Amino acid sequence: MSFDLLQIGKNGILAHQRSLQTTGQNINNANTDSYVRERTEYTESQFGGLERVRVQRMIDEFANRQLRTDISKVSYYEANLQQAEQLDTLLGDSTTNVSSSVESFFNSLQDANNDPGSVTARQLILAEADSMVTKFNDFSGYLDEQKSIINERVKLSTDRINSIAENIGNLNERIFASSGGSDANGDTNALMNQRDEELRQLAELVEFNVVKHDTGALSVNLKNGQPLVLEDGRFNSVAAKNNPNTERLEFVLEKKHGSGSKSEFLVPVGDVGGEVGGYLEYRDEILMPTQRRLGQLAVRIADSLNTQNQKGMDLDNQLGRKLFDLTQTSAQGLGYDENTGNATVTMSVLEGNSESFPSENLQVTMTSATDYEVVAVDAAGKPLAGADVITGTVNGAGNADIVRYGVSLNVANTANAGDKFLVKPAESAASEISLSVRRPEDIALASPVRVSDNPDNQGAASVEISQINTPDELYNATNDGLIGTAPAEIEVVSVTGNNYELRMLDQNGNQIGTNYTTTDLNNVIQQVYDNAGIGIDADYDINIVGEPEALDSYRIEYNLNGFDDNSNGQELSDLQRQQLVRRDGAEDFEPTMTFNESYGRLVSDVGSKVSQNRVLRDSAVAVKAQTEALYESQAGVNLEEEAANLIQYQQAYTASARIITTSQTIFDTLLRSLG
Repeated sequence: MSFDLLQIGKNGILAHQRSLQTTGQNINNANTDSYVRERTEYTESQFGGLERVRVQRMIDEFANRQLRTDISKVSYYEANLQQAEQLDTLLGDSTTNVSSSVESFFNSLQDANNDPGSVTARQLILAEADSMVTKFNDFSGYLDEQKSIINERVKLSTDRINSIAENIGNLNERIFASSGGSDANGDTNALMNQRDEELRQLAELVEFNVVKHDTGALSVNLKNGQPLVLEDGRFNSVAAKNNPNTERLEFVLEKKHGSGSKSEFLVPVGDVGGEVGGYLEYRDEILMPTQRRLGQLAVRIADSLNTQNQKGMDLDNQLGRKLFDLTQTSAQGLGYDENTGNATVTMSVLEGNSESFPSENLQVTMTSATDYEVVAVDAAGKPLAGADVITGTVNGAGNADIVRYGVSLNVANTANAGDKFLVKPAESAASEISLSVRRPEDIALASPVRVSDNPDNQGAASVEISQINTPDELYNATNDGLIGTAPAEIEVVSVTGNNYELRMLDQNGNQIGTNYTTTDLNNVIQQVYDNAGIGIDADYDINIVGEPEALDSYRIEYNLNGFDDNSNGQELSDLQRQQLVRRDGAEDFEPTMTFNESYGRLVSDVGSKVSQNRVLRDSAVAVKAQTEALYESQAGVNLEEEAANLIQYQQAYTASARIITTSQTIFDTLLRSLG
């Protein structure tokens, strides 16, 4: 009997000693973030008494799994907002945004129209134009820097992911070894705590799923199912690689084979999650669309002003010239890996006809050596739903104008059928435009032609300029006058009811075509041209307003020294209120937005995404806090509870010691009784 008591007491002392050690360990690690509270679990022997004690981690695996998911979501939104909020602030700041510079430029134009002959007023236009170009250049440069920062962050994050994956693989091996009873690899529970902490750090970077095996090891799979860490301790690596087809940094899994070779698997941006996913999503959904729309706006402002200034007359009595240089905005096409030809593709702004210039990237597919298809695509290079697929054939020099997308295409060398190219005409355009004029005299505020009524006219009509078109046919080689065959006079030969017989004379006094009878006195120059079969578009045209009489005539001449005229200046100013920017590459190709509306849409889209992500971030943070509380309720150390346990196990230890003492007393008594 005393022997049984001795055994029972010994087992109790050892068990309660282990419980005291566990309680002390809990207390010492109360402030250790990665520590999971432990409890001793007593197992009764089938013959009665205590058989063994097992130390159990008090962890809720479901709460632990949910916590990792919540960590990934919070990291995703915080990484996204960290960059997007900076951009949102700059877009709305009047000292840094482009809109304020555009507004100032057009204000200076309106001021100059009040005194079109003033060189000082024109100098202010140039100063504001230079400031506007600088803002476009600087802001686009800032967005380029943002892209570089995102790329660097993603590359650094992939290094951390690989390091963590290696650590998890090593811990899997050590946990498996320690579970066999070996202490050489460390305490199993402590190793599991370390592994859980590594998993939480991994969850900050990417989203993943975990599979637990009977051996105690874990397999880690990315959200799309690709394995990152295997059960046996092996692990694959991830990398951030530049896709040569799109020039986008992409997240790929590099899978190792037994032969030493590697296979790469692209992880779609939507399946990355965590901090890395937040950065990539910001780049694709906010940063790059903003830069492309900024480039589109810069092109449309510059090309519209260039086109209109060329329709006017400057202070040197010459036709206006281009105000901005767009020659550096051409974009080189990126050839796809599958291409078999050696062709190169270049795309530039279709100057003077860029109304349909989109913000989206364009894909060029060569269906033969000379035939092409062009379509707008998304960030990943996939055609946009509803986008026009434009087909055509390049000329002998490899050139073609794609009017539906406001670009000019050049194909050099030899293309094979099926060769594809991704072109980004808008992406860097804002950083490549520059001011091409430096003389205030080059601002063309006046109309190049003027009209007048013959003082001897008897009818109740007057003449007005109906349109000034892009100079092409009717101006001389030095751009300071009209050619001899340009229309100079319209004479009303006879009037019969609503029928007017007209005759048109050129600058040399020769008749152009034959007499022409019409009921419509609008754009009469083009009518005479068309009636005479002269196949040109009039560079300028007139309306006769009112009711002329026979023999009335109207004079047209070059606006020599008409420096006080602000007709073209008004046209330049009016560009600000016209719809000149295309909304979407997948929508109608006609422009539907003004410059202000285009920039406003850019700002509102970024602001909307930032606001939406803030709400989602706050929601994710709240959910994570609840999950942490649930997790900590079981895994966290409660010092008051541990203090109570300490007293309990101390008393149990003392009681077990008394059992041994009692057993010794009984044994001694038995020995004495035998004596």
